[in-house]
Amino acid sequence: MVETVMMTLSEIAARDGISRQAISKTVRELVEKHDDIPVERDGRGRIARVSVGHIDHYRDKFQNPAKVLASRPSPSADNPKRDGASPSEQEGDSFEEARRLNEWLRYSRLKLQHDEACGRLISADTVAVALDSLGREAQAIIARLPNHADDLSGPFAKEGVHGLRTALREVAHQINLSIAKRFEEIAASAPERDVIEDEEIRA
Repeated sequence: MVETVMMTLSEIAARDGISRQAISKTVRELVEKHDDIPVERDGRGRIARVSVGHIDHYRDKFQNPAKVLASRPSPSADNPKRDGASPSEQEGDSFEEARRLNEWLRYSRLKLQHDEACGRLISADTVAVALDSLGREAQAIIARLPNHADDLSGPFAKEGVHGLRTALREVAHQINLSIAKRFEEIAASAPERDVIEDEEIRA
């Protein structure tokens, strides 16, 4: 299992050498579009930390490559120094930390690419459209409930509330079967893979 590396928006902005406002806008747009991105929110619902591997993956996929490369830090970027350590130790610590983080990010991106190639990732837009379609189908079937008036009036006239209750259970069962059958038909006609169209998300 690949470990998810979480970073704050300020940390990503500092890493990429861009403003926090710019990275905040990009992250919000990506999180809204791709619901598979791990996110930690504060008490007010704002994004506090986000999986930097997922963000880099989708930025690399949808942004202008020149912009992405231009935003990445240079190898000579300054790193925080550890108190009491010699310059060589500080440099070694910084290098090892950067190498470890880059390895996790690389594995995270590879896993996302593999999942996408295997059809395991579905765009948020596709999920929203599917849920809307299924909801409308269920509503249409339930709206036909008045058609069962004769099925309910007969048992009620003969056995009262008990007969009505029994008849209602049967009608509910038939409605559930109709919804399940319709959902199966929709699933059978859906494409096997989700197609994500290329687009550019501006930072």
